[in-house]
Amino acid sequence: MDTGQREYRKRKSMPRALLVVLGVQMPLVTVKLGTIDSDRPWAPWLKAGIIVALLLMFTWLLVRLRVGRTIVGPDGVTTRGAVIRRHRAWPDLYDIRVEPTKAGAMAPEHSTLAYGTDGRRLPLFFVDSRQCDDLRAEVEAIRTDGAAWRGMPWTRLPEVEEKIRRRAMRRDSWNWAFIFMMCSYVPALFFFFWRQGGHAVLYFVWGPLAVLLAGLTLFVATESRRPNRAE
Repeated sequence: MDTGQREYRKRKSMPRALLVVLGVQMPLVTVKLGTIDSDRPWAPWLKAGIIVALLLMFTWLLVRLRVGRTIVGPDGVTTRGAVIRRHRAWPDLYDIRVEPTKAGAMAPEHSTLAYGTDGRRLPLFFVDSRQCDDLRAEVEAIRTDGAAWRGMPWTRLPEVEEKIRRRAMRRDSWNWAFIFMMCSYVPALFFFFWRQGGHAVLYFVWGPLAVLLAGLTLFVATESRRPNRAE
């Protein structure tokens, strides 16, 4: 048994498709910003907001790739992202699982999640099918060492499985509500330019927020009717 500490960081480069998308989108956004009429009072604020949001997003991504890691040791599992550090001690962990990734084609096909006894999940950065040559063997080794460190085997408990299922449904509700909100910007842009400005705050703030709240209310109300699916 390997009783030493394990550390997982980015070993392999990101997919070229992601780099191409980022390289193409930045010039397109720059061109689009240049076409906005700066004489309108809201235009400078819109341009500044978009630029700041893009800078923060790319800075977060670069820092995350640079310093992000997962550390597995006798004291538990620790993940370090661009800003947040999260730690779970072995007695607080319920299971460690390999699951399909739902983040799109440019994400790893499978990733690893550590579940707590409260049903919350902790994504293990870079413990995925892209960075690990044999992900399932790697996770099985983590589980073997973890069982020794925690002093008990990994056991499935119905009450914790139910917590995991409910949290998965709630995440789905938020995800679908967010997708609906983002889709609402398409008609908002149409009405905004069709009416030659109009109420920008109504179209781009209050309208999408109303769609988000309505969608979330609808999806939460129908959670009990959805089929039980494994995460």
